[in-house]
Amino acid sequence: MKKFVSCLVVFSFFLSLMACAKPPVIVDRVLVKNATTRKITDVKISHEPTKKFGSVNAILPGEALEIGLSSRGNPMLAEQAFVHWRDGAGLIWTVTLDLPYDQSVAEDKRPVKLMYIIYPSGRATVHLGGL
Repeated sequence: MKKFVSCLVVFSFFLSLMACAKPPVIVDRVLVKNATTRKITDVKISHEPTKKFGSVNAILPGEALEIGLSSRGNPMLAEQAFVHWRDGAGLIWTVTLDLPYDQSVAEDKRPVKLMYIIYPSGRATVHLGGL
């Protein structure tokens, strides 16, 4: 009887955890936009704790490029991103960003873009959606 009660408690606990877990956002593309006035180079973005990363050699001013970070249509399981790049003056920048989450997008299960924007003076942002 004690074993049955223990199993029931464990089963109830797992059910409650599953009910509280938030659904993941589905990402179909990861883009990086250069919002500076000069070419940026050696752009690399890595996601933690999944260790997925993507990179591109150079992005011209005002342009956005897709990087090979995401398998199309897969859930985004990472929580943070490290964005590395070299600006037009040769300075190396690294920024840590919390990845965005949108409950309504996750519940709709519709794929969205993850957009990183790199600005002058070592600033970067990330958001869900288009350009």
